[in-house]
Amino acid sequence: MRKRLCTCGAEADVRRGTRRTSDGRDEIVYRVICPVCGQLGPAIPAEGKDEASAIAAAVDAWNEMIARLRPLED
Repeated sequence: MRKRLCTCGAEADVRRGTRRTSDGRDEIVYRVICPVCGQLGPAIPAEGKDEASAIAAAVDAWNEMIARLRPLED
């Protein structure tokens, strides 16, 4: 799966991180982040997914987000 370029034109990276849930647990999430402008894609929880599936879901969510921002590009 190909990642779309960021709205600034840079190649974005998939990163693994953690976030605190409302019940106080730490949760592992994957998201696409632009190293140039800092734009963040949606955080995809890794729970119940293997790493490859979580990364693919993060890239998919990023591509959908960029498609909404730039609907006329392929």
